[in-house]
Amino acid sequence: MFKQKTIVLLLLFLQFICTGIAIYFWIQAYWFSSVFFLAITLFCLYRIHDILQQQVLSISQILQAMVKKDFSVKTPKRKLSQTIYKPLEALLQQHQSQQQEQESVRIIYQQIIDATDSGILILKKTKEVLFYSNPAFFELLEVPQYTKWHLAKKELKAFDKYLNIEAWRNQKDVLNLYINGKEEIFAFRTYTSTIYGTKYLIANLDPLQNIIDKKEKEAWFNLMKVMSHEILNTISPIHGLTQNLTHLVNEKQADLGQDYEDIHQSVITIRNRSQHLRDFVETYRHLAELPSPIPQNIYVSNLLEDSCAILSALIEEKNVALSIQCSPSKLQFDFDKKQMEQVLINLITNSIYALTEEATPKIEISAVLKPLYLEIQVKDNGCGIPEGIKKEVFVPFFTTRENGSGIGLSLSKNIVQAHGGTISFQSNEQGTSFYLRFPIRHP
Repeated sequence: MFKQKTIVLLLLFLQFICTGIAIYFWIQAYWFSSVFFLAITLFCLYRIHDILQQQVLSISQILQAMVKKDFSVKTPKRKLSQTIYKPLEALLQQHQSQQQEQESVRIIYQQIIDATDSGILILKKTKEVLFYSNPAFFELLEVPQYTKWHLAKKELKAFDKYLNIEAWRNQKDVLNLYINGKEEIFAFRTYTSTIYGTKYLIANLDPLQNIIDKKEKEAWFNLMKVMSHEILNTISPIHGLTQNLTHLVNEKQADLGQDYEDIHQSVITIRNRSQHLRDFVETYRHLAELPSPIPQNIYVSNLLEDSCAILSALIEEKNVALSIQCSPSKLQFDFDKKQMEQVLINLITNSIYALTEEATPKIEISAVLKPLYLEIQVKDNGCGIPEGIKKEVFVPFFTTRENGSGIGLSLSKNIVQAHGGTISFQSNEQGTSFYLRFPIRHP
């Protein structure tokens, strides 16, 4: 920087001297000498212009790079004067920091939207541009995820009356759609927003059953918290008193005479039942306070085989024919292995008890990787679930087994949903099939 400034000053000084000499020789009629010094003057002016032009070009390149957000360009320190270089370098760094911060915020928001189970589609009113969509939107409809609106629009004909520019407004509706031959009911909402003069349409798609399940689960959990709190507050003193009463009855055995046995047995019964109730409340808490899954990439075949191995004694005792299939055989997926084993154990156990009256009991477990999701199926050839209780299957503490707790399927449903999946079943007189479906999250 100092060198270029010095050169410019020297050139200006030389140009001034040469101009004076050229004028002097011109007056003295020394034409050749006058022309020679005039040429030196012009050369000095050219060099000054060239140096200044290089500085202007360097500044222009930096400004263009800032406009295009190309931060690979470096400020040319040697080509600029100190008074220009310092503020320009500070401006470039500030712009780069702001851009990096904005990009970080954008990535975080994008990851949050991508992680949600609700389908989100954002259109920009500039020749109908698909501004953004999260994977869940297209996964719910079981179609490929498109980035170009003219391609996506062909798959979204059912939404034409909501997504066409002329229809853009805030709307709520319930849609019955047929997806791969199966009827699905969705809650659909659209919102409009204008940002810096550009209009956007945000569309939100949710399976109606998911909304119902969420509200239902929240209601159950709130009820569980209240009930467990009240029950424990009531039972804990009773349980403590029965402990003391047991010791007191034993000490006064001689005084009680023939009544001792009846009193002692009554106290033991109260103590046992209060302990049972405390254990029952702990089961409540286990369901309401399910820890978040910690997924790891595991072989699905190992998950299925390990889950069945835990129940091998019961399977052998009940003489159940068990088959396991995994396609592809080396299929891997992100699961919390312990939690998913609990789900499979619950489903297999229920199937085993459903086969009690079956002459040739059989359970088939399969895992199949489909284009948009992984499906795990647990199928038995039992008598099926009675029509009258199908709606109660996932209700906490509902059970048809004499010693059942009634939380197995409810807990399984919570675990599956925590993994971003869904659980459903089909049942008739020929048997019951439970389906676990987990969407494939593409990077």
